[in-house]
Amino acid sequence: MKLSSLCNRKNVLILCIIVILLYIISGFYNPLVLTRYDYTSSKVPEGFDGYRIVHISDFHCKEFGDGESDLIAMIRNAEPDLILFTGDSIDDEHSLDNYRDLITGIYDVAPIYYVNGNHEYDASAPLAEMKELNEKYQVHDLNDASVVVEHNGDSILLSGLDFRLTMRGLRNNIDYANTTMFNILLYHGTDKFDGIAPYNYDLVLSGHTHGGIVCLPFIGGIISNQKELFPKYDSGVYTSGLSTMISSRGLGDASIPRFHNPREVICITLHHSS
Repeated sequence: MKLSSLCNRKNVLILCIIVILLYIISGFYNPLVLTRYDYTSSKVPEGFDGYRIVHISDFHCKEFGDGESDLIAMIRNAEPDLILFTGDSIDDEHSLDNYRDLITGIYDVAPIYYVNGNHEYDASAPLAEMKELNEKYQVHDLNDASVVVEHNGDSILLSGLDFRLTMRGLRNNIDYANTTMFNILLYHGTDKFDGIAPYNYDLVLSGHTHGGIVCLPFIGGIISNQKELFPKYDSGVYTSGLSTMISSRGLGDASIPRFHNPREVICITLHHSS
């Protein structure tokens, strides 16, 4: 009996070790996924019912297939009406080649708008070249700007904020949302959401935290790419007051490897409710 009990304990221990090892090994496999969200509001105009927005964040010139073929195919297959980049498309560790491949592969799919993240301002990041490429392919700069987007005879307001804002700068640069229109705001960092929410933007799109990089069951992301432990807004949907934020896990890498944290493209479908 004692020998049988000892063998059973040994088998359980071996099984636990195997499960833990498989969990660890699988954690470093983080495929490219398309995450879909549905956003429903009475403020969404009837003409925008079913309108699809692809949200891309923290690309960091990461390669997804030859000539970005995998990423381009995912975006095109989503059939978006609008494509939005929320910063860190480039950095100082990569050339512009992968970003160029991506833009030339999707510029004809839908109108594209972007705001800058922190890495666009890295000392040796190819920001000037990115701007030149964006202008060539009509990728529109939305840093500290707004534009009216029209579709099926209705309109929404699309706004963006440059990442280089302190909270004081935020208050000086942000306007209260137009209450008569549906408003979308692009801003790279999730950390300013508590400051942005009182301005009543309906939908805020952000990234920056890379989903918390290392993700654990029942906990979520445990560290941001800025080394912040247990970031408040790591990824997913958050609501504060009248504002909803969707935070992307992003596509690129940080100094710490991703763990159980798939790279994502987000597709948001707007729905009108009466």
